[in-house]
Amino acid sequence: MARILLLFVVSVLWPAPVDALEAAWWSSIAQLSAHYTPNSNNLLGAKPFCSQLTGLSPGQHRICDLFIDHMPAVGQGAQEAISECEHQFKQQRWNCSTPSGSGYVGPIHKRGTKEAAFTYAILSAGVTHEIGRRCRLGLLGSCGCSEADRPDNLHKDWTWGGCGDNVDYGYRFAKDFIDVREKEKSFPKRSNDHGRSLMNRWNNEVGRRVTKKLTRPRCKCHGVSGSCNLKTCWMQMPTTRQLGDALVSKYRTARRIQINQRGNMQIVGQPDKRDKSDFSKQPKQNFKSELVFLDDSPDYCRTDIVAGTTGTQGRPCKRGSSGPDSCDMLCCGRGYNTFTEETHSKCKCKFQWCCYNM
Repeated sequence: MARILLLFVVSVLWPAPVDALEAAWWSSIAQLSAHYTPNSNNLLGAKPFCSQLTGLSPGQHRICDLFIDHMPAVGQGAQEAISECEHQFKQQRWNCSTPSGSGYVGPIHKRGTKEAAFTYAILSAGVTHEIGRRCRLGLLGSCGCSEADRPDNLHKDWTWGGCGDNVDYGYRFAKDFIDVREKEKSFPKRSNDHGRSLMNRWNNEVGRRVTKKLTRPRCKCHGVSGSCNLKTCWMQMPTTRQLGDALVSKYRTARRIQINQRGNMQIVGQPDKRDKSDFSKQPKQNFKSELVFLDDSPDYCRTDIVAGTTGTQGRPCKRGSSGPDSCDMLCCGRGYNTFTEETHSKCKCKFQWCCYNM
């Protein structure tokens, strides 16, 4: 039997109207995987289904109609991305949670913050990953195994030809489906909305690029008794956890931008000498895998339905910790309650013979 001390944040929440939020594209589509399968009668041949998904743009509705069998994969990819986001930030003030009572799935961002940058990147990566995986499994009608060329550095005696993850198809479909909503928007240049749209597209691309970059050859031995006389190799995408770890690292080093007079993204803090800090004039390899953001993060200690923040009330904290999960950080100076809870757990006992006859 073990005694566990749990510490919880206490605060006061002020309710706000739920309709202050707008549904993001992933909110409704992330729920598909729990209710539909590629062979479901609700999907195949049922175009009205796509129009019922809230949060999709007209272009996304059209792609949904054309590739309706892809939608459960998009939903599963979004769902896994949200789960990974929650895992990566579970000990932070912002923990990727859904606003309470909103009826949505996943975080909602009204500002162009670092957290929004991470959310868009991980969701784009999640859709790329799941589409590419289902291509390999033969679950989608318009794609199959990876057609990637044999890597130059692969050992000459190894066989190239296993059925690999089709990351290229996943990349293209995710780009078309996710980015079309930003391309459809027509905002005045130099406006805040135009800047947010550019930021979203950039971070979407970062998520997809990271997925492709971390896709590498994987090999399996063949032979009698594991002699490995023959190896077959194929391309395999990273795990969702590896994607999350890579994007969290980029979240910590995200670059702040602003929109210059030409309506392009520009790095904040660099001298504007003939717009050399303009992203459109920079070698793309310098920034193509950098997350970017426009706005300061809101106060994640408080619940604000308009900003999409859930506050920290009821969150467990760790007394004595100096990290982000400490009570000082999560309680935001409001104090906390403690209680003791008794739980039963296996003690991992092991029986071992100590004696034997001579």
